[in-house]
Amino acid sequence: MKNYSSITLNSLELSVNLGWPQGERVKQQIITLDVAIHFSEPPLACTSDQLADTYCYDTLVNTIKASVATRNFRLLEHVGHEIHQLVKQSLRSDIRVHIRVTKKPAILNLTGGVTFSYGDE
Repeated sequence: MKNYSSITLNSLELSVNLGWPQGERVKQQIITLDVAIHFSEPPLACTSDQLADTYCYDTLVNTIKASVATRNFRLLEHVGHEIHQLVKQSLRSDIRVHIRVTKKPAILNLTGGVTFSYGDE
């Protein structure tokens, strides 16, 4: 039997310049990001208890924050795609990544926001 393992970053808050009209992108808004990293084989850290044998999620979080902090995005879908590509670049090719990006637009009665999901099969 093959073991299943993953690391999930839950509800990372990011400040981004996001919105279709230019005026909406002037002021940063908070979006939340969930990143699920699915390993094809459990990381060696499961038995070694060594950080070097897995992926440091603090480093990943800082990389994501730095990447989105200086950019302008018009669509949530583009933010999701760009973050997915960034995360994939830092991992082995056999590791699957799924992301969910949520924003809370100023739309009357839309209390839970809007989420876009993107990932590998």
